[in-house]
Amino acid sequence: MAERDVRERDILVASNEYAYVQDLTKGDIVLYVGPTKISLSNTERLVELKHERFAPMRGDDGNGVQPFVAASSAQYLVLENPAKDATVKPVKGNNSAVELLVGRRVVVPGPATFPLWPGQKARVVAGHELSEDQYLRLRVYDRVEGESAAIGTERIIKGSEVSFFIPRTGLEVMPDDKGSYVRNAVTLLDGQYCVLRGPRGRRRYERGPAVVFPEAWEEFLVKNGVRVFAASPLKRDRGLHVRVLQGFEAKEGEQVPTGRYEAGQELFVHAREGYFFPSEALEVLGEVAAVQLAAKEAVYLRDLQTGAVRTVEGPLALLPDPTQVERVHRVVDPETAKRWGLPKHDGARAPTLIIPPGEAVLVTGTRAREVVRGPMMRVLGFDETLETLTLSTGTPKRDEVLLSTCFLRVEGNKVSDVVRVRTADHVELEVRLSYRVSFVHKEGVDDARWFSVPNYVGLLCDHLGSLVRAAVRQTPIERFHAASAEVLRSAVLGEKKGERRTGREFEENGMAVYDVEVLDVRILDEAVEALLTDAQRTAITSEVARKREQLRLQTEETKEVVARAIWAAQRETLGVETELELARRALLLTRVEAKGEAARIESVSLARAEAEALAVTSTAESQARERRAAISRQLLEARTAAFKEQMAALHPELVSTLKTLGDQQFAASLTRHLSPLAILGGESVADVAKRLLAGLPVGTP
Repeated sequence: MAERDVRERDILVASNEYAYVQDLTKGDIVLYVGPTKISLSNTERLVELKHERFAPMRGDDGNGVQPFVAASSAQYLVLENPAKDATVKPVKGNNSAVELLVGRRVVVPGPATFPLWPGQKARVVAGHELSEDQYLRLRVYDRVEGESAAIGTERIIKGSEVSFFIPRTGLEVMPDDKGSYVRNAVTLLDGQYCVLRGPRGRRRYERGPAVVFPEAWEEFLVKNGVRVFAASPLKRDRGLHVRVLQGFEAKEGEQVPTGRYEAGQELFVHAREGYFFPSEALEVLGEVAAVQLAAKEAVYLRDLQTGAVRTVEGPLALLPDPTQVERVHRVVDPETAKRWGLPKHDGARAPTLIIPPGEAVLVTGTRAREVVRGPMMRVLGFDETLETLTLSTGTPKRDEVLLSTCFLRVEGNKVSDVVRVRTADHVELEVRLSYRVSFVHKEGVDDARWFSVPNYVGLLCDHLGSLVRAAVRQTPIERFHAASAEVLRSAVLGEKKGERRTGREFEENGMAVYDVEVLDVRILDEAVEALLTDAQRTAITSEVARKREQLRLQTEETKEVVARAIWAAQRETLGVETELELARRALLLTRVEAKGEAARIESVSLARAEAEALAVTSTAESQARERRAAISRQLLEARTAAFKEQMAALHPELVSTLKTLGDQQFAASLTRHLSPLAILGGESVADVAKRLLAGLPVGTP
């Protein structure tokens, strides 16, 4: 063999290392413990234990050499297939295989380090450190020295008792599903609980506050990845549906009322406050919350014993007992909900109808029928539904497309229709009508008859259309064109009796037509329509001209009446002013007379007083006056004679001139002062002057 091949067959094993070499002629496995050098012959090969078999390895990459297994003081080794003779130890160099106890396991606490005999396996496991709320699950897999526990027995090591643990031979620490050896106990707070499940379906319930360790045969119940559960809170508006798992006698102060309970019995716990904890005898099936029902809101409840369904209506907070009743949902298909006026219907609640003013619905149940008129909100019972009407649509009304509705307008209903008619002279017309319809309530008659005809629109239009066609067929076009509304209203509503028409009532369903509007009358023959239009245009033109002349006449008459009224008012004003002036003049004269009378009385008094005083001198003075009077007469006579001589000397034309000038001045002054009176009285100045001067001497001829 070449030197290079020899070097490649040499394997160095360092201290604390070992390797396996297999003799290819015998199959024996030899353990080589370092420090040493292995020189492989052609009949030897380096092997390694893999998957319970020895597989060949390449020596040039060093993969066949392995370190000793080692564990520190905080670790331990789990050695499988230990040597039968525990005193045999491997030495440096090659070691022949020893007899092993196959299938056995021993625990070797650290610190420890050693090679493995061919066929042995070992795991290094860290010692288990435990806090007070942690634990280990142990299982006995072999006889334990000093103990009599059977194989397969499990036990719990609590962290509250041991803070560090290394098992002995015959005991193994069981890992959890995630491969962790240390497990956490359940820490419960107030209002929390956990469930431990044991063999044969047994359960143990623990309440907080507590730290709960399971027994070796128990496991924590896990739901949705959670093993700590909140207790069910008890409130006035909540209840709990509870089932008895095993019979027991409840005493005072327990979670349920006192009494004897049998397995399978169901309870409803409510009207209490606090927490409810499940137990071995009681389990919570569900929580029942109060259903808040406002006014005119309702739900259906079925009695579990009789099966009868009743409707519970608000306002109230309903807390149904699930042991006695159950809520019933009523599913209403979208088409029916739309017909009932329920765009969004919650099947958990009873349908609540809103009936507008002037409308009515017919509620039909298994035992009764009821007409409900609006405005009103009505809750439907579980067995109640609404009567459906199918009405003709379109103009003119047709039955091809029917309108489905549950609401009947009983007041202010309007139905429009187009009727094709023919006059007595065979002129075809199209009449557009609008009927005013109501449904009449009569004492002693069930209003449900309103819904006895599902298509009251079709009945109305067919019957009234027939009456209209018959009436128009007997009327010439000229007369119909002049009084179409009267003809049609008489045909539908009957002849006038006083100021009103009788209307038309349908006995089939209590429908009454109390008015009709003629919206349009259209002549289908264009030639006839043109002739009637021209005649009507001529009549209208004549009528407009006549009314225009009448208006003009009325305007002129009004103007004259106003003018006469103005003149009468002015004359009345002048009369009042004249009377006022006369009154003022009479008052002035009265005052003057009064003053004169007073002066006269005063003068008489003074004269009497003076008369007595002057009685002595009266004679002398009388004589003196007589002498002075004689002298005065003589002087006056002389002056008069002189004046006559002077006047006789004047020319007659000068006298006439002076008289004329005086008259002119008097007339001008009179005109200036009488003009306002003439204006106010509506007369001329001459008439006023003549009336004023009639009683004076100047006015006499």
